[in-house]
Amino acid sequence: MALLLPSRVAITLLCFFLVSLGRYQEASASAIQSSSSFSAALETLQKQIGYDFKSIDLLKQALTHPSYSQENNRALSILGLSSAEASASLRLLANNADASASSVSSAVADASNLSICAAAGKRLGLGAIIRVASGTDASTPSVICTALRAVFGAVAVDSGSVDTAAKVFLMVYKSGLGAAVL
Repeated sequence: MALLLPSRVAITLLCFFLVSLGRYQEASASAIQSSSSFSAALETLQKQIGYDFKSIDLLKQALTHPSYSQENNRALSILGLSSAEASASLRLLANNADASASSVSSAVADASNLSICAAAGKRLGLGAIIRVASGTDASTPSVICTALRAVFGAVAVDSGSVDTAAKVFLMVYKSGLGAAVL
């Protein structure tokens, strides 16, 4: 014996199903659009820094805050900071082999300065593309600076060369650091 639902119940269930399907499609479309805009932002960032990633996943990881995922930018940021500091030191000493230790120390301090780093990251628009958990402010200087340093680290890993990361660092920082570095 077939189980027949009264027509009102059947219509109500059908409406519920259609509404649910519509919400699912809207959510899927929103996720695709969000993913698409993130991909476009990654393309723009690569053009801005003058480096095309072989592994775009490294760039995504560099732009992922620890609040968002366990696969985040912390380790890449450490490498990126080291690359930036070495790059600043090398640049100073290449221009002036007789530079004092205090000049080199000052160049390293400028390269690792949070506000200078955050300003460079803001110029690149990182605050708008860093992936963070809800409740975390992606526009804070420490979040932006950590992501920028991680981008330098990601360049080093992707290229297999700290020299490439140093070139990207110098290009990004050229308008934001003092004469001691550049």
